[in-house]
Amino acid sequence: MKRIVMLRCGGLAALALMVAGSISAQDVSKTADASKLIYADFQNLQNGRPISFHGGMTRLNVYSQNAANPPQFRGLEKADPPAPAFARVTADDVAAAFDYELRIPNEWEGVNMEVFGEPEKDGKPGADDVSGYKFITLRVFAKGPQYIRLELITRGYGANLESGYPMATFRVSPGFNTYRLKLDSFNQPEWAVPLDLKRDVLKKLTSITIGVHCDKCLLEKGTVVVDNIAFEK
Repeated sequence: MKRIVMLRCGGLAALALMVAGSISAQDVSKTADASKLIYADFQNLQNGRPISFHGGMTRLNVYSQNAANPPQFRGLEKADPPAPAFARVTADDVAAAFDYELRIPNEWEGVNMEVFGEPEKDGKPGADDVSGYKFITLRVFAKGPQYIRLELITRGYGANLESGYPMATFRVSPGFNTYRLKLDSFNQPEWAVPLDLKRDVLKKLTSITIGVHCDKCLLEKGTVVVDNIAFEK
């Protein structure tokens, strides 16, 4: 049985998820498993912001074809740069979340949560070598979107694309569920500067994005909650 409660405080939507009988992200992160790399379980914070398992920052990004009418979002109140808010999953477990609103007219637009795996070093993003893993897994609750998009990002290590990184899209089901995607299923758009997935991206992964995207957009509002991002062999 799942009970979803929306709490509003100062105009910020904070989502509390009560999932009876489920294992918490905190329990998973403490499991010793050499075949898994915990990327982010959002159990820790820095300066009040959610951070990844190894201390990388999180932030919210928006983009749109119509710069005069970009999508709107709500995350952690007064965060600069914008950050996802904490969402209560169980008494001992929290996730990262944001509300969004897609606007029209827009040929394309989106909102995503970017999670950096490592802290910056000398002003440069830290990188993780995840080339030895076959899957990425994550738990997602989504109210509003039918699909969620993931991107694998590398910056500062030879590839610095403005857009067009390897991506994958999956359909979400009702509830707070775990999704498992093959890393070799991630592809770049046809128009992007080509990268070698393993050599150029997975060997020096600096961040991943999780969010919503639309083409030929319609009005849409929703909430996205993310937890337990991991790479698995």
